[in-house]
Amino acid sequence: MNRYFITGIAIALSGIAYITNAQTTPPASPPANQQAQRGPRPDLNISNNGLNGSLGVHDPVMIKAGGTYYVLTTGMNMKSSTDMINWQNAGSVFGRDAKFSWWNNDIPDKVGLWAPDIHYANGKYHLYYSVSAWMNFNSSVGYATNVTLDRNSPDYKWVDEGKVIDFRNGGENVNVIDPNFFQDSDGKQYLLYGSYKGGLRLVELDPKTGKPFGDKPELTTITTSLGEGSFIIKGPEYYYVFASRGKCCAGLESTYQIVVGRAKTVKGPYLTKEGNAWTDNKYTVFLAGNYDEPGRGHNGFFAQGDTTYIVYHAYTRAFNGQSLLNIKPLYMDKDGWPSLDPSDKLFKMPAYEKKLFVGK
Repeated sequence: MNRYFITGIAIALSGIAYITNAQTTPPASPPANQQAQRGPRPDLNISNNGLNGSLGVHDPVMIKAGGTYYVLTTGMNMKSSTDMINWQNAGSVFGRDAKFSWWNNDIPDKVGLWAPDIHYANGKYHLYYSVSAWMNFNSSVGYATNVTLDRNSPDYKWVDEGKVIDFRNGGENVNVIDPNFFQDSDGKQYLLYGSYKGGLRLVELDPKTGKPFGDKPELTTITTSLGEGSFIIKGPEYYYVFASRGKCCAGLESTYQIVVGRAKTVKGPYLTKEGNAWTDNKYTVFLAGNYDEPGRGHNGFFAQGDTTYIVYHAYTRAFNGQSLLNIKPLYMDKDGWPSLDPSDKLFKMPAYEKKLFVGK
């Protein structure tokens, strides 16, 4: 997300899904004069919509490690729960004073650690994260690994795997943030990334390194100008890309919404319900805002058992526009489009992909 660190103080499990006609007019990127807000306050413990504890998040992704669920957010903060209901602050991912040596090479000013993605494979947790600063497009995606997510374990130590891709080789005018890791059924691995200005790009990764092949990798254009916080999942017949558009980070003035497109191949082209191409800046809205939650966006996914959950934040009127975490089961309608309507059937994620969400 083309954002800065935002306050969030609660989890909401309410909201209405909307799948509407494709949108044809892209919104402007967030204005430069928006003021940065403080991040989630770990001292706040509240109850909201049946969920309790320390619940502030922004740009959430979720993973399970043993018997514990973790939510990781912009700012590299963690929350933990044993039941997806009662949450507690789990501290900073890297530690408050941590800094890998290469960060300041691209971002000589104040480094911001933004939206992450995480998965489990081969005995390690693999974390991709954004390195940037507000209104600075010299952005990069970093990569780190750990054998545990338990900060109390003596084995808790993030190993810096370096930079994955940056503004130099990540595409012309592309803001190289908001990474999402995806592994296909043939074993090929990809990173989806991007934000306002240049749109979204997909790059294949070398499974041996977790990084692209070569210094000038082949890039696939998913969108040409906008969309951020994007994630790929695969269903029985299609690949789906979810992305966010509109204004984020503005409390009750936010207009964030989640859009979705689908394709027969991972590289696209991704189309709307009407068959229009995402590369033509046309989108099908999956989840729009309403009076209670004017802006909803930057989603991730979590799979457990037969259920795939969509995880996102929403700016909520009852909490003065604070960014609140939502976790909802994902369904699929009769036409093969994702839905939040329980009358539809559950969205079935392939077993190989589900394994990435559950560690040991």
